[in-house]
Amino acid sequence: MDDPVSSEATVLGLDNIPLDLPIAGAGSRVLCAALDYLIVGILVVVWGAGCIAMGVMARKPWWAVALFLVGFFLIEYGYFAGVEIAREGQTFGKWALGLRVVTRDGARPGTAALLLRNVVRIVDMLVGVPLMATDPLARRLGDRLADTLVIHTHAPPRETVARRTPAGWDAEDAAVLETFLRRAPDMESGRAERMARDLLDTIRSDDPALAEHIDPALEPVQALRQIVEGG
Repeated sequence: MDDPVSSEATVLGLDNIPLDLPIAGAGSRVLCAALDYLIVGILVVVWGAGCIAMGVMARKPWWAVALFLVGFFLIEYGYFAGVEIAREGQTFGKWALGLRVVTRDGARPGTAALLLRNVVRIVDMLVGVPLMATDPLARRLGDRLADTLVIHTHAPPRETVARRTPAGWDAEDAAVLETFLRRAPDMESGRAERMARDLLDTIRSDDPALAEHIDPALEPVQALRQIVEGG
């Protein structure tokens, strides 16, 4: 099967990501961050109380403020980067929700990648959610810089949707088709329709007999789903 769309225009092969990685969406990522920041908040409160006590004892309030700010950065950055390194891509929040940081091919990320993805965490507190919500792979800025993804460690059971495929298509081609149909509801409608049209054009080229069953009255994604599900 010829590639119907370029790798820049489709999540089927976007950045050469394996198709079956169970990408964690923005919702689970936000909940995970809330759990982690609860832990960070407790640590910061304890550190702040210690700084106040030291400032009162030393009678150097500005010194205590400076010490608190340095400690706040070390706690916030050190918790996320340090725990992810120690726990192979999982903070305690990620562990609680069954998430893990991986490389683009699903492997364990190196120390440098985990350090890099957390450098811009403060920026991601402002732009991270919009970036994840609009990206098919739910990547925040740190993920893009470090070439990482966050996935579910326990993927839901895989549903086989391609009950019929064009003549000559192999198992890999069918997997591409199934992956698109699973992800289409979560994609931007315009991109999903473009990809569906390209796949329908490929079916028309590869198997004209099967293409006769394409319903022109349906939207591209619906037409593609109907024809491969045997509806």
